[in-house]
Amino acid sequence: MKELKEMALCVTPFIVSALLVYPLMAIVGGNFDPFMWDRTDRAFYFLCVVVFGIMLLARVMVVHEEKA
Repeated sequence: MKELKEMALCVTPFIVSALLVYPLMAIVGGNFDPFMWDRTDRAFYFLCVVVFGIMLLARVMVVHEEKA
């Protein structure tokens, strides 16, 4: 059970960042359908999700360590 909790703790920031960056990319890409985005739009979306996900993960890990 502890391993599942740790995996969820590591994956959740990337899911949250993907959901939060999507509306921005819908404006930048010009369409809410991701299949209509250009390759550069998809690459930028991936890069933003990874960067924001890492930032959120770092914040969650710091708070998680402070509680322990």
